[in-house]
Amino acid sequence: MDLQGKTAILSVRLQTYYSARFFRREEPVPKSKKGAVILIGGGDGHMDKAYETACTLLHHMNCHDIFPLVYSHNTNNRPAVKDPDALNGINNIVRYFNQAEEK
Repeated sequence: MDLQGKTAILSVRLQTYYSARFFRREEPVPKSKKGAVILIGGGDGHMDKAYETACTLLHHMNCHDIFPLVYSHNTNNRPAVKDPDALNGINNIVRYFNQAEEK
């Protein structure tokens, strides 16, 4: 499973960041960011490649502080909204980002 749909389109738009960094030797996003990845999948494949790709995209946006992966897998049999681990993970992501605002 790799990134698809709108997320794949986003990756194409990030080519400007890559070009700035490697061809013009500029830092396109000077301030470091925090990030998170949420993956939802209906199949029985592995999420490793999609997560790796998403982290690479975040790195190109100067995001190196990435919250651990939150996912809901096997949504063919159980909707993500009924996955307690995914819902708990999303709540943890919210707390993670709110910590940045409190500082």
